[in-house]
Amino acid sequence: MSESQKGAIVRGERITNQSAKGNRSYAQVRGLIQYIAYGRHADHLGQTPQQRAVWLDHNGQVIPHEAVRQWAKEKVHRYGYEYAYQLLLSTRHGGLDAADFNRALRQGSDISQVGEWKYMVHQDSHNQHAHAILFRQEKLPHARYKEWQQTMQTELERLQAERQQERQLELDQGNAPTDERRQALEQAAAELLSTDQKTRHQGWEMGL
Repeated sequence: MSESQKGAIVRGERITNQSAKGNRSYAQVRGLIQYIAYGRHADHLGQTPQQRAVWLDHNGQVIPHEAVRQWAKEKVHRYGYEYAYQLLLSTRHGGLDAADFNRALRQGSDISQVGEWKYMVHQDSHNQHAHAILFRQEKLPHARYKEWQQTMQTELERLQAERQQERQLELDQGNAPTDERRQALEQAAAELLSTDQKTRHQGWEMGL
């Protein structure tokens, strides 16, 4: 099954919080935070940049953009975190809310041993997705990363199938959908629920 056919994908990237000269630096994370919030600079030439969505913390509380930048800066320069991880959690059919993405992140927190993160959900692209930023003092071993990734991905798939079923139930209890729409919904739900376990656990690799 190709990546575009998977119900959910979790992709990760590890960032070393050092400058080219080996000094402690959060410049890469700062640039990432800016990109997640506002997109590419070229997209806003001659315009006032608009934040794409709100930042949320691990408790689901809204966080100002500047506070997210300050949080990242303190993680690196005050507390000495050597590594940052950015995660992309993407769904094929969408329909999840911010709390669902947070549930998937929480599902993996025992494995990553990280209980704090900041994330943003984007609705302005083809696939609904969330970006999350976390920090660790040490590298997460590859095997642990794969377990972390697969755990979050499985939870995303479960939540997406659950939301699909809820929407179907709402349609059944309200106005009956057309035969064509009903067939499309049933097919989508069947794909999500019958995906082979091994395939569901496949995701994008993190460059190690």
